[in-house]
Amino acid sequence: MSSRPTKILIVEPEADLVEILVATITQRFDAQITCVADAESALEVDLFAPHDLVITELTLGHSNALPLVGHLTSLSTRPVVLLADNPACDTVIEAFRLGVRDVFRKPFPAAALLDAVERLIRGHEIHRAHQARYHRMRELVRQVLRERRDLRRRIELLCRDLVGAHRRLVHRVLEVESRQNAGRAAMMGRD
Repeated sequence: MSSRPTKILIVEPEADLVEILVATITQRFDAQITCVADAESALEVDLFAPHDLVITELTLGHSNALPLVGHLTSLSTRPVVLLADNPACDTVIEAFRLGVRDVFRKPFPAAALLDAVERLIRGHEIHRAHQARYHRMRELVRQVLRERRDLRRRIELLCRDLVGAHRRLVHRVLEVESRQNAGRAAMMGRD
C-alpha cells in the first residue's frame, strides 16, 4: 500500500452504520474517511478533494445512488462499493455498468467488506502507478522527439554551413587557379 493515507468517501444516511463502517475500516487501514449522508454532499466533497474509494448506500433518501455512481466514476476511475438491502438484479447490472466494483447485500460480514476494500485499494494504487508511469513515458517520448527535431535542425544548419564553406573554398581555389593560369599565361606571353 502507499505511504499516504487512503482517502475513502462513505455515503450512508444511517449514522449507526457509518460508525460501524468507520470503526471497521480504521482497524485495518490508515485511511482518511469522509462521511456524508446524501448524493449532493458526496459530489461536493469529492469535487474539492477526490477520494481513492467510495462506499455508498444504494438508497439515499428518496433517490437511488446510481446517478451518483455515474457522476463519481466519470470524474475519476476510483473503485466504488455499493451497499444495498435487497438489490434487484437489473439494478446490480446497471451498477456494474456504471463502474461499481463490488456489491454487498446487508447485512454483510465486516471481514468480507474489508477484504474487498483492501483488494480495490491495492488495484487502484496499481492502476494509478501504471497511469503515472504511462504519463512519464509519454513525456519522455515527447522530450526525445523535441530533442531529435532540435538536433535535426542543428545538423541541417551545420550541413548548410559546410556546403557554403565548401562552395566558398571551391570558388577561392578556382580564383587562385585562374590567377595562376593567368600569371603563367602572362609569363609565357613574355617569353
